[in-house]
Amino acid sequence: MLAGIDSPRNGTREPAQTDPVLSEVAKRFSSLLRTYDHVGRYGTNQLLVVIPGCTLNDVLPVAEKLRQAVAQTPLKIGDEALPITVSIALADGKARGEEELLREASSLLYRAQTEGGNRVESGKKLAGTVTRAPARRKTHLSLIVAGVLLAGLVVLYFVAPSSLCAPFLLHDGLSASELPPPLPSDCAPTNERPSDAAMQSLESQRLARGLQLEGTVTCKITSSGPKDHSTQIDQQWLDSIYVNGTMQYKRHVLLAAHENVKGGTIFTVEQCVMPLWTYITQPQDRCWEAAEFWK
Repeated sequence: MLAGIDSPRNGTREPAQTDPVLSEVAKRFSSLLRTYDHVGRYGTNQLLVVIPGCTLNDVLPVAEKLRQAVAQTPLKIGDEALPITVSIALADGKARGEEELLREASSLLYRAQTEGGNRVESGKKLAGTVTRAPARRKTHLSLIVAGVLLAGLVVLYFVAPSSLCAPFLLHDGLSASELPPPLPSDCAPTNERPSDAAMQSLESQRLARGLQLEGTVTCKITSSGPKDHSTQIDQQWLDSIYVNGTMQYKRHVLLAAHENVKGGTIFTVEQCVMPLWTYITQPQDRCWEAAEFWK
């Protein structure tokens, strides 16, 4: 995301106000993002936000939440409460160079601000975009979707090992909620690469379970010296959070590994998702946990 502070309509903002305004906007962004997302200054009145492991459709609601967080409440700058809005441009960095990516984001941000500002702009058509279609065609599409869902429920009822849990399995399959990786509180994001042995161990576990990799998070606990034990990972904490190095919530699975390196400990988590058919056909010992809300 490339976020820009929209110019005030009356042009009364002083240039000296730009820095504190940008700082306050950055604080609001950071409070709503994950610990491993990144917010940094890009231009005079712009912030660059990096959201790893997501598609444009994933970050669209996040961008709208950031825009609303700024627009709904004036920023407290000194003794003043300034009504501020931001425009946000979305660009997908997958398999693209840095210059091309930033050029597209800058162009989208300029278009958003010239069209009135306080909006989210993307170069690609997103799933959240509203399209108009003839009423009759919408009706036919609704019938087709309803038929497909009904057929899916019938298949789940007769095929799934725990047939009575079919509605819950279908809900899990359609759910896009992410399982955030719990990390030690003193573990800071790092660019250091885990060892090949650690990555091969995680890959072996992932392939053995037939999981699909969605992203990897790596952080480091820095040691202040050879006798410093305060920054080492508590094995009891690790075992209680990642039992046998694994944490699972419905289809989402986290695989964890840690290793001692020069200057501290590196902690690596692979964010994976279980294919729908694999999830449906595995033993559903935890299936009725989803029905606890009936109590």
